[in-house]
Amino acid sequence: MTADGHNMTQQQRSTGLFRVLFTIGCRGDWRYGVWMFCLGGLVLWGLGGYRLQLQQGLAVTGLSDQSPWGLYIANFLFLVGIAASAVILVAAVQLFHRQDLIPTLLPAKALAITAVLMSLLFVFCDLGHPERIWHALPLLGSLNFPTSILAWDILALTAYLLLNLGLVFLPPRKQSSPPNPQGIGMGSIVAIVLGLSIHTITAFMLAGNPSRPLWFSPLLAPRFIVSAFAAGSALMILLFGIVNRTSSLSLPASATRFLSQVLSAALLIHMFLLGVEFFTHFYPTDEHALASRLLYLGWNQNNPWTLWIYVALSLSFLATVLMIHPRWRSSPKIQTLACLLTLSGLWMEKGLGLVIPGLVPTPLGESAPYVPTLTEIQISLAIWALGAMILTWILRFIILIHPSQPNGLRNA
Repeated sequence: MTADGHNMTQQQRSTGLFRVLFTIGCRGDWRYGVWMFCLGGLVLWGLGGYRLQLQQGLAVTGLSDQSPWGLYIANFLFLVGIAASAVILVAAVQLFHRQDLIPTLLPAKALAITAVLMSLLFVFCDLGHPERIWHALPLLGSLNFPTSILAWDILALTAYLLLNLGLVFLPPRKQSSPPNPQGIGMGSIVAIVLGLSIHTITAFMLAGNPSRPLWFSPLLAPRFIVSAFAAGSALMILLFGIVNRTSSLSLPASATRFLSQVLSAALLIHMFLLGVEFFTHFYPTDEHALASRLLYLGWNQNNPWTLWIYVALSLSFLATVLMIHPRWRSSPKIQTLACLLTLSGLWMEKGLGLVIPGLVPTPLGESAPYVPTLTEIQISLAIWALGAMILTWILRFIILIHPSQPNGLRNA
């Protein structure tokens, strides 16, 4: 084939792909229309809040010099964990030969793509000057690589996003062509390494601050990975149930059983690591435990985050109890409740329950209260709504383009 013919073929494929994507986004039954209309309304509402933030700057948020991170970064930390959790199924299929889980790989990667895009949007909204974002882009800006941990995080997130986009949107291999085990294994290894690295590097961004005793812990990265597996498993259980009930894509029940086992184990390990952190924070009586005492004991100050963290830990503990017994976690209703409790508890604990208390007090002993403003909540809800729209759109693409048998999904 000549170069012109090859280019023409690539253009035809691109045109066909965009045509299919446009068709997927515009067509659907009344339930799909209502769902997308409600999400679109939230997105438009959030755009109004972001317009106000662009006009007046971060003064419309609850951020300050003492608390430079808030709701945006809290959601970023949680969503990076959700993105990393897709490696659970990839590792199960490729390392432990769970062939029954192959049909779940593409939906899991769709969730990973959505989570990465949402996390990047939260970081973008946290910038006081978003027009300077190009300084942090690979090949365009100056990343201060390899000395900057943020540069490592940007590169890992970008590579992980591109890899998953290629696996989902590239045309599936024809069934007549034999699979390439070496290529499949290499792609899976890269996906697993990148999936684990994005959340490990994110943990290093916090743990590399010796002036923040609440974050300065070697257990922070393992806690991040374990909590990511717990939250990701819970969300995938809920997502797979919705997909099975509302679409023609048939995901195996063994995937839900496998994820419920991962969820129960991850919750137990998470609670154990949290208990180890309690000992190291509360047994000594030096000034390094001040942030932990302010968070969990409140002392004589009116600390709203004390109640926040207790609610978060209670939700996670209740979810752990519900998932321990095999009979309980096999019940769909109890399993759904445990998944909702897990997501709520870990979002509260790993998000605002970790970010804000870690900033108080400052290295100078200052304490500035942080409360998210309506503008922050407005923008955050819009990003979550946009993420739901993107996930719905990608799942519809998967159902339409990719066959629902293992041969069509094997190279994912």
